[in-house]
Amino acid sequence: MNDEAVYRDLQRHLDRMPIPFPATDSGVEIRILKRLFLPEEARIALCLSAIAEPLPVIYRRTGREMSREALGEALDRMAERGLILRVATKRGADYGKSPFVIGIYENQVNRLTPELERDILQYFDEAFGKALHTKRTPQMRIVPVNRTIVPERGIASYDDIRETVRASNGPFAVMNCICRQGKALVGEPCKQTHTQENCLTFGMIAKGMVDAGAARFVSREDMLGMLDRADREGLVLEPQNTQDPLFVCCCCGCCCGVLTTAKKLPRPAEFFRATYHAEVDAALCQECRTCETRCQMEALSAHAGATRVDVSRCIGCGLCVSTCPGGAVQLRKREVVKAPPKDMSTLYAQIFRERYGPWGMVAAVGRKALGLKI
Repeated sequence: MNDEAVYRDLQRHLDRMPIPFPATDSGVEIRILKRLFLPEEARIALCLSAIAEPLPVIYRRTGREMSREALGEALDRMAERGLILRVATKRGADYGKSPFVIGIYENQVNRLTPELERDILQYFDEAFGKALHTKRTPQMRIVPVNRTIVPERGIASYDDIRETVRASNGPFAVMNCICRQGKALVGEPCKQTHTQENCLTFGMIAKGMVDAGAARFVSREDMLGMLDRADREGLVLEPQNTQDPLFVCCCCGCCCGVLTTAKKLPRPAEFFRATYHAEVDAALCQECRTCETRCQMEALSAHAGATRVDVSRCIGCGLCVSTCPGGAVQLRKREVVKAPPKDMSTLYAQIFRERYGPWGMVAAVGRKALGLKI
């Protein structure tokens, strides 16, 4: 198989993950793969499954074209560069393919080049943004900043990100935001904040990123302080879409790939898993337009008499509430609210089932049982 065919097969292999990696007319996705994977690494990645497996299983699947020791070393090198998944087990390491987002792309933090970032931005515009924004279960959700919920309405524990931090056993770590880092590399620095350390991680993700040299440990108090800073700087909080998230991204509308692509849609709120939306009390509105400047989704606009909220664009982040001088803006619970999946495994199983249907799920389980890759 020639190299071009290998990269196309790898694109299709990654596209069969719960999170798509679609083809484009321009072929920019192949350029991205070529920048990340050497041809021999692409061939190895084709032997990996969506569920991590031990080295002997992968070795048999390669046809034993290289020694078992050489294969293990190659897999470790690929894992260290964030190209594949590596999971520590009692018997050693298991390896699997990683989705492009959240996965391969984010693991290029501190390794990005301007050329790779330009290709990724083109890919988001051409195909990946559309593949990411569907009405199926998303990887991330929106939670309100700090204390912006109307108290009498109550708040689910998974919507209170500060309580999540307080309840977590840690460890906690912070790392650079891959989106801001990339935009700075192509001469488009963030307009919302001068700080790139805006990606907050918990538990095993925190430890893994610190071990990889991509993050640094911080205290619980530091983490809470970073959430306060996100509010001050007007950043949207996007945790993993689980009841016990392993990360929280502090996002802006000028750099974040999720927000920038969503803003181009006519009704972006339909593609976010948000519990709340903003509501303005016209009698209290001072028409200062602070909320309008804070909104990252262009959901608020000034009109004669009071600011109005376009609910089809509002994602319930609460940035407009926390700085309203007259207390005119509040968050109201949406009529239809879905609780997030319990944990990461449940999240991706749900995404996979929604994409491929129950029979696709049965087929995947069957392949796994037979030792075949998924």
